Amino acid sequence: MAVRYFLAFLTAAALVCGCANTGASASGSAANGAAPSAKATSGQKPRKIGVQMYTFHKYTLEDSIPLLKSVGVDAMGLTRGQKLSAKCQKNIGPDLNKQERAYLKELLKKNGMKAVSYGVANGGDEKGIDAIAEFVKDVGIPIVLTEDKPKLIPYWDKVAEKNGFIVCIHNHDSTHMKANRYFNPLVVKKTIGKCKNVFACPDNGHWSRSAVDGKWGYKTLAGKIRIVHFKDQKEFGNLKNQPVPFGEGELDCKGLLEILDSQGFDGYFLIEHETDWDNNLPAVKKCVDFLKNN
Repeated sequence: MAVRYFLAFLTAAALVCGCANTGASASGSAANGAAPSAKATSGQKPRKIGVQMYTFHKYTLEDSIPLLKSVGVDAMGLTRGQKLSAKCQKNIGPDLNKQERAYLKELLKKNGMKAVSYGVANGGDEKGIDAIAEFVKDVGIPIVLTEDKPKLIPYWDKVAEKNGFIVCIHNHDSTHMKANRYFNPLVVKKTIGKCKNVFACPDNGHWSRSAVDGKWGYKTLAGKIRIVHFKDQKEFGNLKNQPVPFGEGELDCKGLLEILDSQGFDGYFLIEHETDWDNNLPAVKKCVDFLKNN
């Protein structure tokens, strides 16, 4: 009942802002499958699976690469929240100098790893955005995730087109997003507007914490989603972050995947397991297996 009231509130707010609600969601569960996988037997392409590297921020990037390889993952979402290596205790981002960036690129290349996104990265102003754009262009990262204020998104659109990448608006939970309200999919949709190089990177875990139904969120942003931070939560509507391996919480992960599949989503699913920091690899492995088999 609380969820319905919250969605009704969002809809009313959208009408005030001039946004259009795409409606509440409903979806059944995807078929269960044994090895090789439900995906394989359905004829769909394997899911693109990566890890948002804040998951392993207690390790350096160099030290966490073997962890990814051990669970069969070759794609990562780089973050300023992780240091490069034991020898270079600098956070990954525009502050890396030429030699440090060269080391980063070589580290990825020799390990067969792909940096599929960078962020969440907020420029704060045009100068800050330019610095991030120069960094991702140099390293060859195709997507920047940001939560910069709506007034800066048109500039992001311009810079992205100039430098050959795309921007995706990411969301945290409602307690962290009072200024830009990106936890509300309707606000994200309105902010994207007619931008040609700006899309969405919804985080359904933070939606859940804000009592936003993930299925409704995906439907609201249909056609605008290019990459996702995919999660399950122990309890829906609890602001406390309670990530659990996919399929073990209250979120209908199979139903969420069905909606993205129906929309033709073919971007990366980035796993971000924000707990058990000293030993979260087993949970990441479960998440990888779930995505491969559903």
